[in-house]
Amino acid sequence: MARFTVVGGGIAGASTAYHLAKSGHQVTVYDRADTGQATDASAGIICPWISQRRNKKWYRLVKESAKYYPEFIAQLQEETGLDTGYRREGSISLVKDDHIQNLAFERIQSKQADAPEMGDVRKVSREEVKRMHPNLTDLYPGVYVEGGGQVKGAILLKALKAGFMKYGGEWINADYDGQSVDGTLIYTTGAWGIEQRHEPGVRHQRSEVLHFRLADSQNNDRTPVIMALGPIYIVEMGLNQYAIGTTHEDTESFEAIPSQENYEYLRGLAHRYFPDSEIEDVRMMVGLKPYTRDFLPFLGYAKENVFVINGMGATGLTASPLVGREVARYLNNEETTLDINDYSYI
Repeated sequence: MARFTVVGGGIAGASTAYHLAKSGHQVTVYDRADTGQATDASAGIICPWISQRRNKKWYRLVKESAKYYPEFIAQLQEETGLDTGYRREGSISLVKDDHIQNLAFERIQSKQADAPEMGDVRKVSREEVKRMHPNLTDLYPGVYVEGGGQVKGAILLKALKAGFMKYGGEWINADYDGQSVDGTLIYTTGAWGIEQRHEPGVRHQRSEVLHFRLADSQNNDRTPVIMALGPIYIVEMGLNQYAIGTTHEDTESFEAIPSQENYEYLRGLAHRYFPDSEIEDVRMMVGLKPYTRDFLPFLGYAKENVFVINGMGATGLTASPLVGREVARYLNNEETTLDINDYSYI
C-alpha cells in the first residue's frame, strides 16, 4: 500500500483519489473549495465527437473518456447508491442552413466507425428539432448524436467523495499547508495551479453561464443537449430549467462575480433560442477554467514524487473520470489505455 496526498477537490482530484483508494492505497484529499471552481460552474456536456478540434492527442483523451462514462457511472452508483447527475438524451448540433447541415453531418458521422458509443447519427429537420425540444426555436436544422449526454458537476462530485470515503479515503476541507509528506503528492488545483510555481505553466479563462427557467412551459419530457450556433450550449438542468453559456475571457483575476455585460449577452441568447417563452432568471455562475500548453491537459511529474494534473479546460467534466482512472493505473505501474507520455510535456 502506497501513500498519496491529493491537493484539489474538483472532479479530477476526486476521481484520482477515488481510483487510488479503490486500489487499496492510503489517500488524503485537501480541498479549500475556492469560489469559481470549474466543477461547479460547468454544464458538463459529454459529446466530444462533434468537436472540430484537430489535436489527435486531445481527441483520443475525450473520446476514450466518453466511452468510459457509462461504466464509471454504473459502478459509482452501485457503490454509493447516489445519483450522479449523468444522463444521455442525445445532443443536437444546430446549424444555420441545409448546406452547413450536410457538411456537419459528414464530419460527425465520419467518426462513428471508431466510436460506436456515439450511437445513431442523423440529420434532423427544423420540425424534428422542435418535436425533440418543444420550447426551442424552429429556425435551425441540426445533426443529432444519440450518445450525447450531460452530467451535473456538483452532484457527481458528491458521489465521488462518497465512493472515495467508502474505500477508506480521508477528505479534509482545508488548504494544504505544504508540509513534506511520505509518498506521492498530486496537485489537481486547476486555475490555482499558478500558486505551485512549477511547470507546466497554468493560465485560465473566465466563463459565465446563465441558469433560467421557462415560467410558462408545460413540457415534462427530457430534452437533448443543444449545441447552438457559435460556441454556445443549452443544457436542461431540471424541469423546464436550463443553462446557457458560455463566455470565455482570458484573465489573470480570480474574481468570480458575474458581469452585467455577460448577463445581458446570455439573456439575449436565451430569448433568441426560446422566443415564445417567458424567461425567469435563476442565477449566473462563474467558472475559472485552467489551460496549459496548446490547450492540451498535462498529466505527469513536475519533479520527484510530485505529480500534476491540470489544464483540463472546457473538457474537464468529460475527461476527469477517465483521467483519474488512468493516472491511478499509471501510478500503480499498470497498463493504461492512454499513453501518459503524450500528456507529460515538460
